[in-house]
Amino acid sequence: MNQLAQIDDAKYTLIGRLFTLGGSVFFFIGSLIVAILAYKSYQDLLQPQA
Repeated sequence: MNQLAQIDDAKYTLIGRLFTLGGSVFFFIGSLIVAILAYKSYQDLLQPQA
């Protein structure tokens, strides 16, 4: 493998890892939002209705 092919391969690997990291971050943020909303809904259900 020559040097240009290695650079190309490293570039594609980096791009793939960035997409993977971005997807993981979006999944984490979405999970956090859902957990917060679920907790708020649960707390609202525990409050007695006046």
